[in-house]
Amino acid sequence: MPYFIYKISPNNKFSALQSFDKYPMAKKRIRTLREELTVEDEHVFRIIFAADTEAAERLLREKREPHPGEE
Repeated sequence: MPYFIYKISPNNKFSALQSFDKYPMAKKRIRTLREELTVEDEHVFRIIFAADTEAAERLLREKREPHPGEE
């Protein structure tokens, strides 16, 4: 399964940007994208591991319980 990089806009609009077979490559790319963000940018980037874009977007829409210590 590939790692997908998504751009997520404030209105929860998902845009698949790229996919990678290996996590280190996806991690390197997302770090670059996040470093290029400015304070005016209202979107975020996320990596998601899924079988395809449909599954990835379904996982991105799921509400997740916060981990202990998160709010």
